[in-house]
Amino acid sequence: MIGPRLDLLGDISLQDLTALLLDVSPGIFYLLDRAGRLRLWNRRLEKLVGLDSEQIASRSALDFFGPDDFGPIERAIEWGFESGSVSVEAAIRTISGEEVPYHFQARRVQMGQHTYLAGAGLDISRVMEIEEKQEVQRARLERLARHVPGMIFQLRRDADSGGFSMPYASAKIYEVFGVPQNEVADDASSLFARIHPDDIERVMRAVDASAGGLAPFYQQFRMCPSNGQCTEENLEWVEVDSGPERRPDGSVVWHGFARLVTRRKRLEQRLTRLAYSDDLTGLPNRAQLNSVLEDELSLAAAGREGLALLYLDLDSFNDINDAWGHPAGDRLLRRVATRLKETVGSDCILGRVGGDEFLVIARGHAALERSEDLAVRIAEAMSAPMRLEDRQVRMTISVGISLFPDDGDNAEDLVRHADAALFKAKAGGPGNWARYTPELTEKARARRYLETELRTAIEREQIQVALQPVVSLKTGDVVAVEALARWHHSEDGWISPDRFIAMAESRGVIGQLGEQVYRRAMAAVCRESDDLRLAINIAPSQLYDEFFCDRLVDLAGEMGMAPSRLEVELTERVFMEDAIEPLDQISRLRMAGISVAIDDFGTGFSSLDYMRRLPVQRLKIDQTFVRYIEDDPTSGAIVRAVSNLARDLGMEVTAEGVETEAEAEFVREVGCDCAQGWFFGRPKLVR
Repeated sequence: MIGPRLDLLGDISLQDLTALLLDVSPGIFYLLDRAGRLRLWNRRLEKLVGLDSEQIASRSALDFFGPDDFGPIERAIEWGFESGSVSVEAAIRTISGEEVPYHFQARRVQMGQHTYLAGAGLDISRVMEIEEKQEVQRARLERLARHVPGMIFQLRRDADSGGFSMPYASAKIYEVFGVPQNEVADDASSLFARIHPDDIERVMRAVDASAGGLAPFYQQFRMCPSNGQCTEENLEWVEVDSGPERRPDGSVVWHGFARLVTRRKRLEQRLTRLAYSDDLTGLPNRAQLNSVLEDELSLAAAGREGLALLYLDLDSFNDINDAWGHPAGDRLLRRVATRLKETVGSDCILGRVGGDEFLVIARGHAALERSEDLAVRIAEAMSAPMRLEDRQVRMTISVGISLFPDDGDNAEDLVRHADAALFKAKAGGPGNWARYTPELTEKARARRYLETELRTAIEREQIQVALQPVVSLKTGDVVAVEALARWHHSEDGWISPDRFIAMAESRGVIGQLGEQVYRRAMAAVCRESDDLRLAINIAPSQLYDEFFCDRLVDLAGEMGMAPSRLEVELTERVFMEDAIEPLDQISRLRMAGISVAIDDFGTGFSSLDYMRRLPVQRLKIDQTFVRYIEDDPTSGAIVRAVSNLARDLGMEVTAEGVETEAEAEFVREVGCDCAQGWFFGRPKLVR
């Protein structure tokens, strides 16, 4: 046997060598007999406990420990002699009374006829201090982990098997993944099995890419419940953000953070629906239709197919709003949307552009024939009566058609051309359809141009006012003037009121235009006279503004005109059945002292019952009846009948459009109170 070459040390004794080795050891060395007495030790023990060799030799090993350690030390000594080896931790009392934690390791040895425990003790106070600090840090991290909105984790992928385990996960793993950490500590495959089937391939590709390039891993995916069917209602959205590192054994470990984002994702989905769906009908809105149309055009071009765009608009829908109010109009739009969905079927895409306008996208071969057939079917479906609460409503719809690629190769052109075709269809009467033709573009451009210029003119207050006299047929005196809007365009000259006033009402700027006209007319009349009456025209839509009467009265007060000098002229369209809001405004106008007149009487469909119940002071006979009284007995009879009716109802009558002396004499004879027209004076611009 080869052993230590003690001969190389020269004349050093074995006793000196043993003492040297014992003293340079990094801990305490000891030799114990069965009675627990020390038989051999090194100087480190003497220095630690502050006793000399004689004192140590006379003591039991238990004397160097506190009472709490007596039992463990006794049992350790017994077990060491019995089993052959033992280890124990206990605190030695030092000379200063301090207790220093030591780790003792001993084994049984046979020396001649005697059996001993030979061992060593190492100071572990520094180790315990480090462990204590680590435990404090661990507890602090655990407390933080319990309060963060998610879980902190380590995910390991084995280099050989590719299997996943989760060596660490904070307490919220159950909240996020629905499992305790001990179930996935060694095998996390059950977590991957719960990823939604539509997401798993994407997630695994991201895992491979992250592991291969040690790139950050960030994914959002859906998790199915651990038991039961995976539905949209019970799935959870999870967001994972982590960074990988490669270990020496080739495995990859991701350190990261995971949390539930289900509420956020559902909110995002809801906001997306709101952004791309019409809130009233649930149909795709304009934004979504534009996006879908772009996609459908790409598919049509790739497949060399045609595509038809149908622009739909309900006829006279504003009359429904005017008659029964906007809530009833909204309910009707929902009924219309349902009927349209049933008619166009699943082969087409239906959406609401806004207001009472809808869009249909139809892609496939024979787009022209399909679109024309669809337009006919839509018109027929809409002509059938619909129930709106206790009313039966009949609606018609107009349709404009544009085709890809004949009428345009992009979404913007197709929509614009379908809109132009719709305008043509409406010109032909309600319930018609028309296909786009190139000449319609210029007309549509002219309409857009007029609208833009009108808005600019209103913003810059360029609308002028003309006053036309209203004459008493009894005295010949001017008793009132009617305020008329006039517009002179810098390039196009005078624009007909029939064009720009109708456009102002349809585009929602009639209120601004009216206020400008009223203000200028009041100022001019107040400058000319203290008692002259001013007649102003009111659009039906203005009466749906609940503050209209208040603003008109305030404006009159601001301009120094008494409300009693004002007369508002309304067309018969206001007096459709159940027009509650306008009638309320009319009553408020009368309570404020403002007179009410029905303009263009005889051209609409007034309810005589409303005329009987409402505080109307004047009827104005439309000029179309006055103009032909010399040659057409029917027109004369109508003027005479209206005069008699008004007189019986206690109203005054004004004849409009009187241009000749014969017409003036006739309306005087049949009992008209007042008249206006070129015979009595043309409208004069207010300077």
